[in-house]
Amino acid sequence: MNNQYAKWFGRVVWVGIAANILFIIPTCFFPEWLLSLLHMTIPVPIIWVRAAGLLLLEISILYIPGAIAPYRYRATAWMSVLVTRGGGASFFFIAVLFFGQELGFYPLPLLISFLG
Repeated sequence: MNNQYAKWFGRVVWVGIAANILFIIPTCFFPEWLLSLLHMTIPVPIIWVRAAGLLLLEISILYIPGAIAPYRYRATAWMSVLVTRGGGASFFFIAVLFFGQELGFYPLPLLISFLG
């Protein structure tokens, strides 16, 4: 990977993966604590919060090929930016603004879009 843009793209994606891990660990192992920290209602059953953490882990794993070799895994690199980051950020932003979801969801689109 000789292209400087590709190198920086990979670095930014790795920062995003690291940011995801900061959510994955508490979401999977300490969901009540994380939801309390965000001033959100703790759902019953809590398994759905843990399932969301697992899905975030799976998505993060799928980012790795595009981070390592964006030209070789071009589709993965594009999807990591447009589909998962753009779609995820839009989903939570719209859910809070237009569908009355708790404000605890509001930091998610900011983190999704700016951290990678």
